[in-house]
Amino acid sequence: MTKRPLCIAALVWAAVLWLLGTAGIPFLGFSPPRLPEKTEGSQVLVSGIVYRADSYTQSNYLYLKKTSLILNSEKYPIDNVKVKIRTENGKLLAEPGSKVLIKGALEEIPLPANPGQFHERNYNYARKVKWYLEGSELRVQEEKAEIFLFWQNWLKRKLEEGISRSIREEVRGIFLAMITGEKGELSQEQKSLFASIGGSHVLAISGLHLSVLGWGFYKVLRRLQIPVKVAGLASSGWIFFYGIMTGSSASAMRAAVMFGAAMGAVILGRTYDFLSSVALASILLLAESPLYLYDSSFLLSFGAVAGLGVIEPLLFSKTREKKERNGKDKVIKALGKGIRSGISVWLATLPVVMYFFYEISVWGILVNLAVLPTVNVVLISGVLGCVLGMLPGGWILIGKAAAMPGTLLVLGYLKAGELVRRIPVYMWITGRPELWKCGVYYLLLLAALLLKQGHEKTERRKIWKQRFRKWIRAWICPLFLILGVLVLSVRIPGYALRIVFLDVGQGDCACILTREGSCYLIDGGSSSLFSVGRYRILPFLKSQGVRKVDGIFVSHMDEDHVNGIREFLEMVQTGETAVKIGYLFLSECRETQDEIKNLEQLAQRVGCRTVYIRAGTEIKEKNLIFHCFSPKNNSMGSNEGSQVLGVSMGDFDALFTGDVEGEGEKHVQQALEVQKKSWEILKIAHHGSRNSTSRDFLEMLCPDIGIISCGKDNRYGHPHGELLERLKYKKIPTVQTWQTGAVTADWDGKSTKVSFQYKQIMLE
Repeated sequence: MTKRPLCIAALVWAAVLWLLGTAGIPFLGFSPPRLPEKTEGSQVLVSGIVYRADSYTQSNYLYLKKTSLILNSEKYPIDNVKVKIRTENGKLLAEPGSKVLIKGALEEIPLPANPGQFHERNYNYARKVKWYLEGSELRVQEEKAEIFLFWQNWLKRKLEEGISRSIREEVRGIFLAMITGEKGELSQEQKSLFASIGGSHVLAISGLHLSVLGWGFYKVLRRLQIPVKVAGLASSGWIFFYGIMTGSSASAMRAAVMFGAAMGAVILGRTYDFLSSVALASILLLAESPLYLYDSSFLLSFGAVAGLGVIEPLLFSKTREKKERNGKDKVIKALGKGIRSGISVWLATLPVVMYFFYEISVWGILVNLAVLPTVNVVLISGVLGCVLGMLPGGWILIGKAAAMPGTLLVLGYLKAGELVRRIPVYMWITGRPELWKCGVYYLLLLAALLLKQGHEKTERRKIWKQRFRKWIRAWICPLFLILGVLVLSVRIPGYALRIVFLDVGQGDCACILTREGSCYLIDGGSSSLFSVGRYRILPFLKSQGVRKVDGIFVSHMDEDHVNGIREFLEMVQTGETAVKIGYLFLSECRETQDEIKNLEQLAQRVGCRTVYIRAGTEIKEKNLIFHCFSPKNNSMGSNEGSQVLGVSMGDFDALFTGDVEGEGEKHVQQALEVQKKSWEILKIAHHGSRNSTSRDFLEMLCPDIGIISCGKDNRYGHPHGELLERLKYKKIPTVQTWQTGAVTADWDGKSTKVSFQYKQIMLE
């Protein structure tokens, strides 16, 4: 390492950025930038250059740089903006390179509202996007304000047209992602299938892609007798242009810098050093955007090359190769190389994968032995099909023929994903490890590599007195690796019972977790958020290491309580998630019996048993008890007859009231009066509606804290002022999920601790 000063500089540079970010330097953290007073949330004018444009059925997403906020004819420079503006028939309102003026409301990029939720701010800030703008009006001021962006977009559109004309529709989205970086046509099912075989990297513009295209272009130029210097510079320029055109991802720009370094070594007649080029790339990327330090794509990209450049040489002994090999020996050598590389990359990136994605592909290393050697064929075949598809006349047929090998291989990858899904355990849900565990893992990995290196030196010396020490080192090295994996994987809860009220916008969802590993959901839906099951409920479960949901209670069939559960069940059915579900607990309701029956049938298709519960039903699991206090009359309306649950463990009690109101609430109150319990937590009914949670009801319960699950500025006006006045009169501390994010209540057997996803706020 001392012979590679760039590597030391890269480590020091990363450490300095991390320390400065931890110290609270605004530029290196996630604090939102400031705007002039009374600007945020109000209608404003923003001008800027479009550098990326995505078109969907009903809206455009435009990314603006060189952006200015216009107030009273004065321009205030601001950071890059992501604009959403509605359109008809997917028409693109502005092309990249054009200068636009947009009227809309500026908003901060939100922090994740729940554990496990995608960190939008982290992702966008690393890419220098600091604001969202909900656009209402757009005017193009200059169509070709930046000619480079215009022609770059023109070429990209031509490539997309070539792919559309030469490649079959069912795999077109995969080739678009691989060649142009556009993932709009990539289905969730295809993403899931690639993830199940550990092949998500195939869908990204990575070092493998740029290496094939860069060296291929260089060799073509050399075949044409182009001088080395000219060919090297042209190839490097092409790769940097391609990396920028396809989105300037961390992996693409890392590969572009490394390719440029390799070409520089060829041109200057110097030795190319792999690790020094990796270090140079990391220094340049972090100088351009320091927040890449917290970005999963950056960490995975550099972790993978570190695994190949550092871990593999130290972990695996070099053996002498025979001068002559037959076909069998070559296959064995390739398999051995693939296994060593796969293990090395896996060891290097394991904490990153667990921290950001909460699960790992069990069979990924083995399946990639077949996938990785063929990716070059897929890429070359796709590029040929794309280029030939751009040409007129009979070239399209030739393009389709050229793309056929790649198409067949991609279909094979998808089929492999389907087969892997049939294996009982194909994805191992790990949960998110704490950062200190990741640090301990890397220290143990470093110790194992140093011991292995010491063992190899002892092997060469062949000193009899050191045989015992060599034996110890040989066994301690794998022991350290196993210990590191255990440190990451083992979870020891600090609670006996945990209840998490997720922020699902205008809806309801709560999760019950126990120290023994049990998990139950109470409702799960939203009327204000899209795909709440996929993007909020499931990520939370995986981040907590939940592999099986023992039971799901559905209070009633309103969409804001059940659509996320339905989506979750559908994902289990299609194999998109490895999380299993044990029971579905429903209550009868004549008003919604058809909807209940449909949900029951869906549950049956995924192997989930359905149980109907009614007033007086008790469900026990060790010392965890669910008691149903629902109204006895199933002819009541859906809200009025909501399922009401008491959750108890020891002397801790929480009450979940669904949307119960009116006569239903009176029936529940009568049943609860017999219990004579003191309630620690009350989930306020019907998102804080004025028609629920009456004064008499509160008088009887008198909970320690009330939780209102509702969305910001929802169309129903929840929570209503009358309800808040009743809570204030009874001096019940109350929180609203849209203000706090997820609310977590941990009971350790003696006391209850309530915490929030966002900063602590004063309880009302």
